[in-house]
Amino acid sequence: MKNVRMFFKKSGPLRFVSHLDMNRVMTRLLRLSKVPIWYTEGFNRHPYITFALPLSLGFSSEYEVMDFRFDDENDNFDISVAEKMISDVCPEGIEVIALKEPVFKSGKIALADFKITFFKDSSATAKTLEDFLNLKEIIVSKTTKKGGTKEIDLAPKIKEYKILSDDELTLFIKLPAGGEDNINPKILVDKYLAEIGEQNGFYTVIRTGLYLADGTKFE
Repeated sequence: MKNVRMFFKKSGPLRFVSHLDMNRVMTRLLRLSKVPIWYTEGFNRHPYITFALPLSLGFSSEYEVMDFRFDDENDNFDISVAEKMISDVCPEGIEVIALKEPVFKSGKIALADFKITFFKDSSATAKTLEDFLNLKEIIVSKTTKKGGTKEIDLAPKIKEYKILSDDELTLFIKLPAGGEDNINPKILVDKYLAEIGEQNGFYTVIRTGLYLADGTKFE
């Protein structure tokens, strides 16, 4: 049995597929590929798969991570062959980047990069966005794991950012991610839009990378 980590892109209509349904999609994908995957034991046997950091509904991603296992007693099944077998059966919206043996445990993820693009008819501007991101306090309400809410200050959680305003306004931002501290960029952007009087503004979010606390790329 060998642990394998799959890196892939998720885009298009699949960004509206929930995490639970993505489990079903990827389970079916692995079965269709015919790679020698390891199944869990017990009455309801199914392929063992785990996602490093589930993606929020409506977000696209250029760097999704999923772990599974080869049922390969002799440890001689070529990962590059498996990569092609899986790529050949991928539906629209899923693109395999690479298959590798895992380097870090998923619990080591601490940061994530996001690309946020505002619709052209939005009243958002580079100036108002930069002024907002430089506020000493950005207080928002965040839902807790128990279903309640608490107020948090997002200002110190913004690790770095860059704003581009060529044909469209785009924000590249790094935020805490993972089990210990996880900031959904949606609550930050929604707060900004509310501040400029655009409660129902439209924008797209793409997660572009995952990192350890020291900035090392998660692999």
